[in-house]
Amino acid sequence: MKKIEVKCYEFDELSDQAKENALSNYQMNAEYDWGDDAINSLKSFFNEIGLSLKDYSIDWLSPNSSKIKWDGNHNGRFVSEDFTGYGSDYSLSSSWNKNRDIDDAVWEFLIYCREDYEYQLSEEVYKVLCEINEYYFDENGNLI
Repeated sequence: MKKIEVKCYEFDELSDQAKENALSNYQMNAEYDWGDDAINSLKSFFNEIGLSLKDYSIDWLSPNSSKIKWDGNHNGRFVSEDFTGYGSDYSLSSSWNKNRDIDDAVWEFLIYCREDYEYQLSEEVYKVLCEINEYYFDENGNLI
């Protein structure tokens, strides 16, 4: 058995280049933490207006590449701003209540989710994640 000693660094102790490497590695392997909540919000919204979610393919970072299909005829009714407790409830309800356009509401939902995911992938959030989970890195920014 060999014993290898490696210097460990907290995120704040890394060089700028090592921080970029650490953040890039995180971003390449991350998934949208709130994706399931977002889908539940969308399903609940559709249910509120008399529709059902039929199928979806969502690229959380690219709303233009996403596809969402639904069944039914909407009931045109006003919906509350908070039906699941997730943030996208508001984007769906405010757009819907303004003009009763499903495509607009879905677009606002996708924009909200993209912005939320971009924030999740930011250095600001990653720094907190590293602190809370006590992540350590080698001098190049590789997670140990």
